[in-house]
Amino acid sequence: MQHMAIVECVSSGRLYVNEIISRGYRPLIVNVTTTDPYMLNYREMIRRSIGDKADYIDECGDFDRFVEELKKYDIVAAFAGSEYGVRLADRIVKALGLRGNDADTTYLRCNKEGMYEALGKAGIRRIEGMMVRSEDDIRRFWKDNDLDRCVMKYAESAATVGLKICSSPEEAIEHYRVMLESVTGFGTKSTDILIQEYIGGTEYIVDTLSCDGKHMITDIWVYAKIRSEDGTLAYDYAKLIKDLEPGHTDMVQYVYKVLDAVDMKWGISHNEIKIDRKGPVLIEVNARPLGLAMTPEYLDEALGYHLTDMAIDVYLDPSRFERLMRRPYNPPKYAMMKLMIVPEDIVGTFAPTFAFSNMIRSTREVLFFGKDRISRYSRTIDLDTSPLVIKMINSDYGELMKDYEVLRTAESRYFHLLYSLGEKLRPVEPRTDTGRILEYFDPGKKIVLVTDEGRFSCQYGKRVPASDSEIYEGAVYAVCGEMTAEERYRSIFWTMHNIRSGGPFIAVPESYEAMKQGTVLMDFLMDICGVRIMVPAYDFRGVIYGVKR
Repeated sequence: MQHMAIVECVSSGRLYVNEIISRGYRPLIVNVTTTDPYMLNYREMIRRSIGDKADYIDECGDFDRFVEELKKYDIVAAFAGSEYGVRLADRIVKALGLRGNDADTTYLRCNKEGMYEALGKAGIRRIEGMMVRSEDDIRRFWKDNDLDRCVMKYAESAATVGLKICSSPEEAIEHYRVMLESVTGFGTKSTDILIQEYIGGTEYIVDTLSCDGKHMITDIWVYAKIRSEDGTLAYDYAKLIKDLEPGHTDMVQYVYKVLDAVDMKWGISHNEIKIDRKGPVLIEVNARPLGLAMTPEYLDEALGYHLTDMAIDVYLDPSRFERLMRRPYNPPKYAMMKLMIVPEDIVGTFAPTFAFSNMIRSTREVLFFGKDRISRYSRTIDLDTSPLVIKMINSDYGELMKDYEVLRTAESRYFHLLYSLGEKLRPVEPRTDTGRILEYFDPGKKIVLVTDEGRFSCQYGKRVPASDSEIYEGAVYAVCGEMTAEERYRSIFWTMHNIRSGGPFIAVPESYEAMKQGTVLMDFLMDICGVRIMVPAYDFRGVIYGVKR
């Protein structure tokens, strides 16, 4: 059976697996040599997920012998599944005589110094920088370019590991020393370190598909990052650009020139661009699919297609590219990926975040990089230290942004509500007269009363067990017994979810008193569930009241 190879099949590279199978080929997953324990564990997880749907082979030190092993699989195509596999994919393509990018110019697509060198030769705007071989290089570059800020980064890395914005040569030198002793995004130490001028403006992701040296735009995202006081950058979100804005035409034309300059001939690339007052400028080229473990379902809803699908079609039949290249760029919906920012080192579980985010109306997927049990998490300083990504889609831009604001508010002001130690809430003695509250409702309306004894449908003075699937005219929430915080959240979510639009939601004080910042938390849960928070009444002190939108 003929095979298609996926070199380092992690993150969004997994999209290739089912696409290859659907076309009658067998996936061959090629693992690059590494000793990085994170990558080894990640591969094992991927292998358990994919199972026997694919064959597997590990790179070996003797490349000629490795090629002979590859030839046994009758390989018709080889794709880089991630940044870790780009170099080896190019070598395999060359050794087997397949369509692909030139292994002799891989340096231009993998190494940031090579990229900037290529742009300089092509006469294209680039960020000025230099390789650092000593601390004196930093002092000299700072002085020669009259800087007030610089960027320190590895020449080859992933997920912004090691990147830092420095406000003085002394700060840059201090970080340089740290970088020499740290590992890159590839899990290895490196002395290939760049210092660059700092470029302000807005950062974009421009994803492309190339066919025999021609290029098309597949999707465009705008990034937002939050800079901390120590100069590290935490990703806030990536938002899909549905409608182009002034300046985007120049950016797209610039990307085409960049791809020509770095000799990108075939396949998917993920390009990071900034636009400042001078126009677009390249941050880096990545000759592989975008990350964040995309799924066909998410991309198809947001874009109307997914990239690996088109990449294989074009590879098998290049004549299809002309038709795809002429297709208008017109994503059907608005999309955003919110990357959660951990503001300080913590110990806990993110179970509450899962509960919260899955109630956000725009949420489609939640991508978690942490552990199910209580674990230690470091402060977010780059993409690798963001433990959770909430992928959202909405046909209404305003609704999408409102859902983002709910998450960002919780993250920036009430982060302690987003994780827990798994402890149980202490029980609170019931004291509120729920019967009196029910008397304020029209007796003909069907109201759900939720207590520790169960859920009851109340109408005309009678109480019967409530149906899980029925929608009610309003709700009174009075659960106050011992349970975990996550169990309490899910109970509240169920109650709000089962109220019709315009129906009231009432929470008695003892239902939230045992929770951290209980009043704020209940307001937060209401906001997530689309319940408008109302001004509390004087004669029902402590009772929280809202109306379902």
